Amino acid sequence: MKPRSFGAITDPRTLLRSRSEPPIEIARDTRGLDIRGQSSSIAARMPSNLPRLPGLHDLSAFVRLFELRTVSRWVGIGLAVGVVSGLCAAAFFAAMDGLRSLVFVKLAQIDLLEPQGEHSLFGAVAVGEPRRWLILLLPAIGGLISGVIVFSLAPEAEGHGTDSLIEAFHRKGGNIRARVPWVKAVASVILIGTGGSAGREGPIAQMGAGFGSILGGFLKLSPRERRLLLLAGAAGGIGAIFRTPLGAALFVVEVLYRDDFEVDGLVPTVLSSVVAYSVFTMIFGTGAIFATAPHYDFDPRQLPFYLLMAIGAAALGIFYVKIFYGTRDRVFAKLRLPRAIRPMIGGLGVGCLALFIPQALGAGYGWLQEAIVPTRGLLPTGWWGAAVLLGIALIKVITTSLSVSSGGSGGVFGPSIVIGGMVGGAFGLAFHELVPGLVPDPGAFVIVGMACFFGGVAHAPISSLVMGCEMTASYDLLVPIMLAEAVAVVVVGRHTLYEKQVATRRESPAHGGEYVLDVLQDVRVGQVFEAQSSILTVAPSTSLEELLRQAAASSQVVFPVVDAGGDCTGVVTLETVRAFFYDEAIGRLAIAADCAAPLVSVSRDDSLALALKRCSASHFPQIPVIDPDTQSLVGLLSYEEILQSYSQEVLRRRLEADGASLP
Repeated sequence: MKPRSFGAITDPRTLLRSRSEPPIEIARDTRGLDIRGQSSSIAARMPSNLPRLPGLHDLSAFVRLFELRTVSRWVGIGLAVGVVSGLCAAAFFAAMDGLRSLVFVKLAQIDLLEPQGEHSLFGAVAVGEPRRWLILLLPAIGGLISGVIVFSLAPEAEGHGTDSLIEAFHRKGGNIRARVPWVKAVASVILIGTGGSAGREGPIAQMGAGFGSILGGFLKLSPRERRLLLLAGAAGGIGAIFRTPLGAALFVVEVLYRDDFEVDGLVPTVLSSVVAYSVFTMIFGTGAIFATAPHYDFDPRQLPFYLLMAIGAAALGIFYVKIFYGTRDRVFAKLRLPRAIRPMIGGLGVGCLALFIPQALGAGYGWLQEAIVPTRGLLPTGWWGAAVLLGIALIKVITTSLSVSSGGSGGVFGPSIVIGGMVGGAFGLAFHELVPGLVPDPGAFVIVGMACFFGGVAHAPISSLVMGCEMTASYDLLVPIMLAEAVAVVVVGRHTLYEKQVATRRESPAHGGEYVLDVLQDVRVGQVFEAQSSILTVAPSTSLEELLRQAAASSQVVFPVVDAGGDCTGVVTLETVRAFFYDEAIGRLAIAADCAAPLVSVSRDDSLALALKRCSASHFPQIPVIDPDTQSLVGLLSYEEILQSYSQEVLRRRLEADGASLP
């Protein structure tokens, strides 16, 4: 009679190990060999059935060869992801610029305001009378088309996109549906190209991440490697379209968490970002997006002014986050309209504001450029100028919420740095009026404001610092940006623009198991287990009827099968016994040997991490504990005891870190 299946249970001889022979996991695939073990001597535990490599005379040579293969594989994959991400960024930028030139310059006869480092590829210039009434309609039309595309083909492409990337990393094993990048690209081009107040980072991040996910699935990579490819693709797209290769690589490993980094992703993200940036600049040329003054003089006496500006920017950041998600949850979510129609309503609101306030349209990079270096005289100066810049920041908070929180497809990085830059510029103009000798150039506050505002609301201070410097090609303001970033992150606190972020790697489902095993690795079974004098064991010939009668008076749910020589040969679970009694005739005839599963056990010297692995693999709520010297049964270790020990060990470590101890 076949015993009931209990999943993947291996040979008892491999499961019953002493501490002198710790387990080793060997994973083979077509892409390389991954070896993980617990002993310092890998050579001592190398399986004998591994093929001999020609010319491999010692372990160090094998390790060097393995590392070389791994590195070369990641370099190759990083190059491929970078090239595709760079080309996607170029195509996205060209499509977006072409649509904006068509609808605003050719159709509405309105010239677009661009930053110094970006010029229209089509060189279109308005030659007729402006059709200002189209400003009211274009964002609404773009919102309608974008909404229909998104909600009919890939609803997960709604919103700013970066949250979808974060969720795919933490909870979806690095998987993104193949259609999502293309739906996101088309919908975002239409929304941004028709004047929606949205940015490029979300769409291009999701496009690059989508390609990384597709490539990972094609190569049949592990979930961990798919996650890294996801990050590599996102970094390549962002690094290319914003011309910030280092900042983008740091951004995607920092934005996943509120208080942590995904350190494992640095190498693939740097590789992809560098390649994508190179591809993009070969097409569109090098240079920073924003032009700045030739030099910014830093005076330590300015630091208090930057500190006040950072506090003001962080306060507006909290307001921005509340308005952004409040608009989604309390306004658009309550509209009794199809979800595909809601972006049109948001676009209509943007159009109404843009009729009177042109800065409401688009991400606003051109107006941010004017605030940094006022070469065209389009913005006032002095106290009135400070009020105008602050008003533009508030308008961008509203229009970004209307465009993206309604379900429109677009990013939030672009509008966020415009909001921060305008707030910084407002403080800079005010300080310039108060102490012109100490604050000679208000444009410096614009640069610091754009970096610290986004760093605060995104909980990405390091990457936003680097991106701010790369986008302006100026590192003169590194010290005030560092101060402002630190202040902004502290003041913003737990408020975040990316609601799918988790606090640290411990809270990420992608790393959940790592930390449990790390804690339990240092705790031995013998430290938490006490030998039990009364254990209900059964002989192989015990009938299931008798076993069920004895089990009724016991709290055990797992019953070790012990032969005449005293050796434990298997286990029978109460669940198995009940399953046999579904057929009463078989239940009366069956004996313990018929339904016993292979032995899964641990010794006193084994770690609780190993015990947890074996409990999980066998699905047994209790596993036998074997004396390593006599090979005799000394008791049962329950799954609940392991979890309780884990909780106590975590508490002990936290108290030790705080200088306390368990009572």
